[in-house]
Amino acid sequence: MRIGKRLFPYPVLNSEKVYSQYKESSFSLSYEDGISEDKQFYELNNLHCDIDSELLIRLIKDDKAEIICVIECPSTMFRRKYVLPLEGMDLAIPLTDLNNKVNVSAFVAAKEEINDYQSDDFLNGYEDISFTIEKHDILAADDGFVNTIDFDDFEDNKQKSIFLVIKDKNITDGTMRVEYDSDKITICLPEKEWNEYDKTKRISKFESLYFSVIAIPALGYALSCLQRNDPSVDILKIDYRWFNSFAAAYKNYHGEELTDDVFIKMNTNLESQMVLNNPVTKAVDQIFGFTIGLNGGDDSVD
Repeated sequence: MRIGKRLFPYPVLNSEKVYSQYKESSFSLSYEDGISEDKQFYELNNLHCDIDSELLIRLIKDDKAEIICVIECPSTMFRRKYVLPLEGMDLAIPLTDLNNKVNVSAFVAAKEEINDYQSDDFLNGYEDISFTIEKHDILAADDGFVNTIDFDDFEDNKQKSIFLVIKDKNITDGTMRVEYDSDKITICLPEKEWNEYDKTKRISKFESLYFSVIAIPALGYALSCLQRNDPSVDILKIDYRWFNSFAAAYKNYHGEELTDDVFIKMNTNLESQMVLNNPVTKAVDQIFGFTIGLNGGDDSVD
């Protein structure tokens, strides 16, 4: 949410002095941002607003106004507001809710109707006028910052360094292509579908669905290709970094090392589901929740 050059029928304290109707007072948003150590959250630490307007501070302390921080991510359609205390706070937002550009802004908004809104700090022409402020009116604004989140679930959150999803403009038949080398399994999508995937991959409710239709087929295919060559697991771990990650995930899931005999007889589709935390059944449950579940269990089809 950005105020920009928007004008109001009453004085607003803007972080941009040229747009502010106050003589001396200031209002500004600040924080320290970063990715959490476990790569699960986007953190905004010491998130607070510096405000030196006696009028607005008094209204906030009297619970007639509040400081609101708005966080928006156009790529994932994430939008949420947080009420900030005067002393500030720390926030942690799941990375699955964010992707690419994230807008962070702050405002002071009225919580109720405010009569006799007046201050000697208003600009000339406003200082002798008493205003009536309605509930939810904006009293101060800082359009804040636009940050970029560079993070991919397939690479960083689920079986690190196994997958890379890329756009391939040469694919014109609507298919997904899978390639693998020593580093990663590369999943190639047509341009249109890749753009759609890139805009929605961080939406948590789509995570299991994407793993079901993209990651599992790709991993199953790559493992099947390796099986055909009478492989040695130890050599595969050396030759393919992504296979080493798969073997580690196999051990974590089954509690035992992956051996040559087990790998050669392995059902690659089944094991791909297991090491990726069974996203297929989760996706089915989520689809049910999105559709029939939302209708109170009515399983009729129109």
